[in-house]
Amino acid sequence: MGRDVPSPPQSSLLAEVERLVVDTYRSHDGLAGRAEALIVAAEAAGDSRSADLTRLVRAELDNRNGRVPEAVATARTLLDASDDHLVRAHAQAVIAGGLWRIGDSATAVRHSLRSMLMLRPEDPPAIRADHAIILAVLVNDERLGSFLSDEFAAAQVEAEASGEATLEIANLNNWAWCAYVGGDLVTAGAMVDRMRVLAASAGQSLNCSCADTVARVLLEIGRPEEAEQVIVDAIENAPATDSDATPAAMLTLAEIERRQGDFAGAVRTLQRVRELASERDRLETDAEALRALAACHADAGDFEAAYRTMCEFHEAWEARRTRQSAVAARFAHAQFALEQAWDVAERDPLTGLGNRRRCDVELTDALATGGPVAVALLDLDHFKRVNDSFSHAVGDEVLRQVAVLLGAVPGFAGRHGGEEFLLVFPAAGAEASAHCEALRAAIAGHAWDAIAAGLTVTTSIGVTEIRPGEDRKDALLRADDLLYQAKRSGRDQVKTDQEHVRVRP
Repeated sequence: MGRDVPSPPQSSLLAEVERLVVDTYRSHDGLAGRAEALIVAAEAAGDSRSADLTRLVRAELDNRNGRVPEAVATARTLLDASDDHLVRAHAQAVIAGGLWRIGDSATAVRHSLRSMLMLRPEDPPAIRADHAIILAVLVNDERLGSFLSDEFAAAQVEAEASGEATLEIANLNNWAWCAYVGGDLVTAGAMVDRMRVLAASAGQSLNCSCADTVARVLLEIGRPEEAEQVIVDAIENAPATDSDATPAAMLTLAEIERRQGDFAGAVRTLQRVRELASERDRLETDAEALRALAACHADAGDFEAAYRTMCEFHEAWEARRTRQSAVAARFAHAQFALEQAWDVAERDPLTGLGNRRRCDVELTDALATGGPVAVALLDLDHFKRVNDSFSHAVGDEVLRQVAVLLGAVPGFAGRHGGEEFLLVFPAAGAEASAHCEALRAAIAGHAWDAIAAGLTVTTSIGVTEIRPGEDRKDALLRADDLLYQAKRSGRDQVKTDQEHVRVRP
């Protein structure tokens, strides 16, 4: 009899997921096959986290190769189905990348920011870096031409912490490109130099997109011969990590040829770009090639051809906009349906408040605002006695009535579990404490005997302001400690960080 082959440990499977994430930035050769094999291995080992994360890597490959609807559908399915915070965070990142590619940058930024806030310090460094790199690009794209380095600097810290030169190079490339688009050639040149030095020291060749950035920056700072050498080598040899990477590089080559006066060469290159765009169904690339062709004809003095080509460009650009609008409409419909499903999945059926999952989302979103945020945990005192003495039906009605009282409090209120509720205030600790004290008094003074004669209900509350750099987990633990201090101190009171206790007379 043959011996069973032992399953690989989950730690090694997760390490292979990290490797796949890194390699999406380097070369896609063989990546789909590796992903399929890893899904099979992870499922055989009972490692659902690694299997789902690998499905998301495969979805990201779809994103980068023009199959955005398929990619986002996969990510949304996993986001809805999984309770694993890392899978849900990575699904948010994939959705962000897809929405960005269809032009919905504002929604993409929200998903990307949420993906970052869902991560924990102990999560795989390569995945943390990947999310930071995505956020930096999306935030700068949303700035509509302005440019800031802050997000890229933060992403570079994460990339360096991962120990992966590929991720460092990817972030430097995006940093250089956004600086170039924003007109900051000094920063763009510095980032290109860093990227090339790092690639050389790591023994890596630049992928096609990185080489394209290098060539564009070299061209603008007056080094066209070097730019042409870089881009020609990339077109012939560099791996592509997006389906439009090679056509984009060829657009750069045509621009170099045009500026050097080689109009015939530029036209030949642009015709090849149009062929590739047609083969790969890339309407935007085809339109960009037409616009560049019109410029070539104008520079060569053939203004009639330039006019005809510009008319063709406008038609192509309108076709591209029409398709993008149709895709965006499909995404908006899907997003609406998904949010309706989430609303059902994240709502407590008894009280109508958000459930524990919704509490996590709301607290994450509040942290993303950058303003002061306070969180409180509220627990009904001796609630078991209510159920035991008056019936569970009365206990359910108490919970519903408390939910109504919570609705008068500014901010978010959700049912955290059982008779415990979570409050999130977009306010500093002192203001949140005042709202909690008013709520405590309202619950204590409510006409509970209208539900059952002799019924009284009180509550204990722990409230704390979230500190700079702190995640929600630490804040919740502190609020929980304060809640139990209030319980041990006699109940029916609010306990805060400042030892500010209000007790009903």
